[in-house]
Amino acid sequence: MKRTAAIVCLSALLVTAGCSDSKSGDGGKADPNDEKQASAEVVKAFAVGWVKAWAPDGKPTEAAALTDNPATFGPRLDDVDTALVAQSATVTPQGEPDCADDSNCTQDLAVEAVLRGIGTMKWTSTAAVVKTGDAWKIKASGDTIYPGLGEANYLKRVRSVPARASILDRTGKPLTTNRPVVIVGVASGNKATAATYAAFTKNLDVDGTKLWNRAKAAPAGQFVDAITIRAEEWDKLRPKMGNLPGVLTMGGTQSLPESSTFARSVIGTMKTATAETLKNAGPTASSQDQVGTTGLQYSMQQQLAGTPGGEVNLRDGKTKMVIKEVFKQEGKAGTPVRTTLDTNLQRAAEAALATSKLPASLVAVQASTGQILAAANGPTATNYNRAFQGHYAPGSTFKIVTSAALMGAGLTQASPLPCTNTINVFGKSFKNYDGLAPYGNGTMEKAFNQSCNTAFISQHGRLAKDGMTKAAAMFGLGQELKTSVPAYGGEVPAPKDDVAEAASMIGQGTVTASPLGVALIGATVKHGTAMKPVLVTGKDPAGPAAAPLPPATANALRAMMRSTVTNGTASALASTGVASGKTGTAEVVANGKVITNGWMVGFRGDVAFAVIVEGGVSGGKAAGPVLKNFLTRFK
Repeated sequence: MKRTAAIVCLSALLVTAGCSDSKSGDGGKADPNDEKQASAEVVKAFAVGWVKAWAPDGKPTEAAALTDNPATFGPRLDDVDTALVAQSATVTPQGEPDCADDSNCTQDLAVEAVLRGIGTMKWTSTAAVVKTGDAWKIKASGDTIYPGLGEANYLKRVRSVPARASILDRTGKPLTTNRPVVIVGVASGNKATAATYAAFTKNLDVDGTKLWNRAKAAPAGQFVDAITIRAEEWDKLRPKMGNLPGVLTMGGTQSLPESSTFARSVIGTMKTATAETLKNAGPTASSQDQVGTTGLQYSMQQQLAGTPGGEVNLRDGKTKMVIKEVFKQEGKAGTPVRTTLDTNLQRAAEAALATSKLPASLVAVQASTGQILAAANGPTATNYNRAFQGHYAPGSTFKIVTSAALMGAGLTQASPLPCTNTINVFGKSFKNYDGLAPYGNGTMEKAFNQSCNTAFISQHGRLAKDGMTKAAAMFGLGQELKTSVPAYGGEVPAPKDDVAEAASMIGQGTVTASPLGVALIGATVKHGTAMKPVLVTGKDPAGPAAAPLPPATANALRAMMRSTVTNGTASALASTGVASGKTGTAEVVANGKVITNGWMVGFRGDVAFAVIVEGGVSGGKAAGPVLKNFLTRFK
C-alpha cells in the first residue's frame, strides 16, 4: 500500500537519449521506423512515470501503462516503493539504447531514491524495451526496477536509530539519560469503549474525545498512540487501565531527566513525531521517531539525535534468505549538549517553588558571566517556560533601573526624596503599596529600601523622555535574547507622556520583563556590567550586553540593595548570608480584576536571582519566603 509522506520537492533528471536524424518536415516527432529513437522515447516517458509513482501519494499508473503487463508491473513498482520507504526518486536514462534487432532494445537507468529516515540509495537498472505490434513497451520485469528482483525476489529495509545523546549540566553530569518508557494508546476503529477514553482523560490527562476521533479515523489495524510515560508510572496505572477494551502499549526508551518535573520547561519534552516536529527534526527523521517537542529537546533535536543508519538487502522470494546486501549507511551517534545549569541549584529552585500555592517562577544566573544556573516554574510542572518567556510588569524591582537613571541625572543615594501618600502627575494619581505609610523627607536610599513609589515619581521631571529606555539598556533590557530556547528580553519603550514616564519609573505601564530579565538586572548590579544570558555553552552568544555601569552608580546600587535586606522590605533574606535584594509589587489586570504579582530580585556572592509569584500580595510576603527557602538550600 502506498505510504503518505511529507510533500517534498521531486525532480526527474531526464536526459534525452541520442537519436538518429529524423526526416525533414516531421516537426521533431520520433520516427516509428527508427528503433533507437522510439525506444529512447518510451524509456524517457517511463522514467518520468516512475518519478511520479514514487512521489508522495503517487500512483504507478503512468509508468505501468508503458509496460507490456500493466496489471502486474504497477503493484510491483508500488511494493518496492513501500519496502524502501522512498520519499522521492530521480530516474535518469543513460546514454543511447542498445538494440539487438528492430524489436528489442535495452537502456540503463540511473536511479537515486531518498529513503525516508536513512539517506539516498543509488543503483543502475536496465529497461528492456520490446516492440509489440506498432508500439514499443517496457518489459514488465522486476529487474527493470532493481537488478536481481526478477519475478519473486524482494528488497528488505532495516533502519537503526542511535541512542539519543544526553543533555548535560555545567560540570558535564547528564541531566537526561535513556530510560524505559511505555507508549500508551488504543487500537484503531471502535475497539475502545467510552470507559476507555474516560480513563485516558482521568488518569493520563489525555483528551479522550480527541483520541476517540483519531482512533475512528485511523486505518484498520493501527496503533493510535496517546501518550508516552515512564515505565514506573505505567506500572502504577496498569491495574486501572491495562485491561480496558482497546488499550494497547508499546515499550521503548526515551531521553528523560531524573523526574518528570525536573527542569521540564528548559530541558523540554519528547513525543512521537508530528508533521511540525518532523520538519524540525531534519531529513533523516521518521514519523515513528520520538523527537523533541519543547525546550532543548526541540531546539537541539538534530544534534542530540544524531544520524540513523540503515541497510537494504535483496532477499529470496521463496526462502526469505538474504541474497546480498545492496545498500548500507552507517549511523552517527548524537552529540551531548552541555548547558550552564547547576544540578543542585536547579533542585533547590524547584523545591523552593513547591512551597508556593500560587504560580511562581525562579531564575538564578552567574552574575559574572550571565550563565543560567537554574530556571524553574512551579508549583506544578509546565511546558510553558514562564521563567524565560513571561511578559510581566516588573513593579518596584525596576526601581534599580530608575535609581540608575536618576543617578545619571545628577542624584546620589543621599539625595532627598520626599515620600508622600500620593502624588499627582497631570491628573493621574499614584500611590504607594498598602503596607507603606508615608514618612515625609528621606533619602533616595530610604525610598529604595522602603520601596516608596511617590518618592521616585516626584523626580520624573529630571529625566529625558528616553531616560528610562537608555537606563534599561545599561542592564541589557529591551534586547533580543538569542538563547537556545526562546526567551523574552523585555521592553522599555520611550514614554508617550509624563504619566507614562511616571508609571515606567515604578515598573508599571508599558514596561515588561521576564523573570530571566529581572534576574539579569540583579546580576548587572553585582558584576557592574550587563552580560548576555547563556544556556548552552559554545552556542548562545556570550559576553557583555552593554557598557559597564558607572562605578559610582554600581557601588551605590549595591549598597542600596544590601540595606534593603538589612533595613528594608527584603528583610526575609536577612538570615540567608550576605544577600542583597529588592522587592517589587506589580499591579496587573487578570480576568477583569486588578491583582498584584510579588517580585524579589537580588544576589549573593556571584549568584543573582529573581522570583515572581503570580497573585502574590507583595514581594516581601509572597516572593520573599520562596527566595529564602532557595537560598537556605545551598551555600
